[in-house]
Amino acid sequence: KQDGNVPKVLFKQAYGAGGVEHENTTDAADLFTYSIPANTLNVGDIIRVNIYALVIDNNSSDTLTPVFNFGGSAIATGAALDVADNDIVHCHADIFVTEVGSGGVMNAFAGIWTNTGDTHVQSHSVLTSKDTTGALAVALNVDWSVAHADNEVRLEAATVELL
Repeated sequence: KQDGNVPKVLFKQAYGAGGVEHENTTDAADLFTYSIPANTLNVGDIIRVNIYALVIDNNSSDTLTPVFNFGGSAIATGAALDVADNDIVHCHADIFVTEVGSGGVMNAFAGIWTNTGDTHVQSHSVLTSKDTTGALAVALNVDWSVAHADNEVRLEAATVELL
């Protein structure tokens, strides 16, 4: 935080057509990743993350599984969804820092929303042993059930803020 009351944007980017795509593979991969720099976090900080992705194309009933990660731990896992063209994947989290240092502790309240059947997954995770003296990664990992040239999901935008 800049003065204790003003949020600090750590990362923001709108990608659109230039966004990273995950396509034609069954190998899970990070569609988005950002590392919070070492020694950035303090007790009482809140990390707010929003990530948006768009299904550009899909094949038949192939499914897409999104997994939202923080510091190497899954904080929300979406269902394997039979997505359609132009379906949206939105990840949101508020992560509350309660202890810092090599044994940092955080509480993550996270969700993944899609417009495929209005699917909404919410979760709470207590994250322990998160070393705030090192970088902590925020990531959206995605996985297709079938490798096909028509299975394409694209990162549209992402923000990481320190409140």
